[in-house]
Amino acid sequence: MATINWRRGKAGEFAQLNWSENGCQHRVTLGRISPHDAELRRKAKEVELGTGEPIFVPSMRFIDHRRDYLTWHESEFPDSHFRVRQILEQCCATFEPKALAQVTKRDVEGWKATRVSRIGVNRRKERAKVSRSTAGKEFRTVKACFSKAVDWERLRKSPFDGVEEPKNLKSAPPHWYRKPELAQLYACESYGDTWRVIANGGLRRAEALQLRPEDVDFAGKAIHVLSTEDDRTKSGEWRLVPLSRTAAAALRRLIKAGGRSAYVIPHVTGPSLSRAFARDVERLGLKGSLHSLRHSYGAHMVMAGVPLRTLQKLMGHANFETTERYAHVADDHMKKQARAVSF
Repeated sequence: MATINWRRGKAGEFAQLNWSENGCQHRVTLGRISPHDAELRRKAKEVELGTGEPIFVPSMRFIDHRRDYLTWHESEFPDSHFRVRQILEQCCATFEPKALAQVTKRDVEGWKATRVSRIGVNRRKERAKVSRSTAGKEFRTVKACFSKAVDWERLRKSPFDGVEEPKNLKSAPPHWYRKPELAQLYACESYGDTWRVIANGGLRRAEALQLRPEDVDFAGKAIHVLSTEDDRTKSGEWRLVPLSRTAAAALRRLIKAGGRSAYVIPHVTGPSLSRAFARDVERLGLKGSLHSLRHSYGAHMVMAGVPLRTLQKLMGHANFETTERYAHVADDHMKKQARAVSF
């Protein structure tokens, strides 16, 4: 037997469909629908229970599912949650009026097109709404939200299935520093040792800031990049990074300067660290951002002959495609070596 219960939430009154099946009680939120539509869904469920044939899958509103998804995501991925929430709350107007099951592939294709289309600002100037790389990030974020609806049995099939994400038409290699440029950065008065540690460990900004003295194994010449309940790596997994002699010396100086601090790099926030790096880069007449130090690690590793699969583990990349961005460095390096050979 199926029944309808009405509840009141912050957004108003909504319906819940309740039924018993195989000795278990089930409840699905139908959202803010009319009593007539709620009754149709109740009758459909009654027929389904009587015949055993699935004829109706209740579908909650996208905005209700988004709320639940964001609550789950914040607990699972706190470090990346701010940007995910920003995308889902600011870029999904196309889906907000609809129930999950009402969103079609055509809706997804249309939404994707609006994120990368060009709009006229005036007759002489035209700009893109977002870059294609940003549109790709938005696409993957919203797709993950719909995929979780399938996992939670709120949706039979994601409308994103079979839809390709926006192609990035710019295939620029990651920016990295050569050894002379790194030497200039390491010589910076305030943060030189910090830049050396980040570059030699291939650390992300958050990983560098959450590095603790006890994570450094001087005897084993390695850094333990950990993922804990309070401090997470981006992929959520632990990894071990070999520690060079010069990086070990820099770490010793940082730990000594920090005194009793719980962290190797104390008393600085992420944005402040990025601004400090930007100031040093500008003063030295270089280009790039703080993340260029991590790219430098990948570039110098492949030039040293480290296999890309090994580099994937060292850098903590979840996808091998991310590591493959450094393949061009290895190719360029081998070509340079080949040109130096004469017969």
